[in-house]
Amino acid sequence: MKAKKTILIILIPVLLIALFAVKTLWNAGQFKRISQISLYRCVPVTGFPGPEDIVIDRTGGTALISFTDRRAAMAGTAHNAGIISYSLTTPGAKPVRVKTDFKGVFTPHGIHLYRAPDGTKFLFAVNMGMDSHFFESTGSSTVEIFAYRDGSLYHRGTVTGAELSSPNDILAVGPRQFYVSIDHGATSALGKKLENYLQLPISHILYYDGRRFIKAVGGIAYANGIAISPDGATLYVGATVGRKVHVYARNVQTGGLTEKESVPLGTGVDNLDVDEDGSIWAGCHPKLLSFVAHSKDAARRSPSEVVRIRSLEKGGYAVGRMYLNDGAELSGSSAAAAWRDRLLVGAVYDGRFLDCTLLPGKKLNDAER
Repeated sequence: MKAKKTILIILIPVLLIALFAVKTLWNAGQFKRISQISLYRCVPVTGFPGPEDIVIDRTGGTALISFTDRRAAMAGTAHNAGIISYSLTTPGAKPVRVKTDFKGVFTPHGIHLYRAPDGTKFLFAVNMGMDSHFFESTGSSTVEIFAYRDGSLYHRGTVTGAELSSPNDILAVGPRQFYVSIDHGATSALGKKLENYLQLPISHILYYDGRRFIKAVGGIAYANGIAISPDGATLYVGATVGRKVHVYARNVQTGGLTEKESVPLGTGVDNLDVDEDGSIWAGCHPKLLSFVAHSKDAARRSPSEVVRIRSLEKGGYAVGRMYLNDGAELSGSSAAAAWRDRLLVGAVYDGRFLDCTLLPGKKLNDAER
């Protein structure tokens, strides 16, 4: 009898650990079969490492892309970082580094382009500063605000605060007003790992009203990309570990957010972008643990995925998978931004981004499921 009890005492914890491991692998997408899907013909654009986030100046058809050589940064060596521009209207265009008068350390992560009512353009950037790895923020992160004109960036201000403990993406709604995703509620390296693997929904969104930070909403499992509807009334937040997009009603006067619903995607959502017709585009990591392995070893591929979400008149959303690859063409996709029949796909670590053109005869709604 004692032997049976001893066996049970040993087996039950082992079984629980095994079940937890399987659940973790399942939720991370590790059992997914990756088959190539694409409505586009894509070509790689090289020259700048880690083109992580992409915004498009839709008045001129120019993309602005934040990049950082994260592998060099993680190794503690000098690393290349900044903003590049890429023309979507010039045949054979090459990415060009954008000049800026900013004097400090600038390692941009999430970015957003805001166009004021008078036509003035501002680029907002999450600046990781001296942080060697965006997963392990040391607290040196800031938000930098630039005027963007004539193809150059002119620094207009820095926003700091203890609240910027682990910033990821940013969404500007005024000349000094913005939302920023804080992707972890935990602050220590160990706490963040536990938060990720236990899939704890304790990250949040901050709103900066021009003077102070306000916690706009919480309860998100790894808050990542942020985007807004064309009318400014709806805000979207990608949950990487939660594998969904949260949809919030936005109070334009106060900046307050109220959750309306969520759209399950079954993939690790990274950055978001909204196109001309209001559709939401998401760069995604279909296998999250493969992405973690890729972050540590460039030889380990991480699949890339692009998902489009379209609001339906009758209510709800239609979801379409626009692109899926095992990582051979691009590893670790982090952003997707569409303009007319073009699609740009960024990556966290890869030394390229993709410039994709819609295939003849294809329609975007063909991919909806």
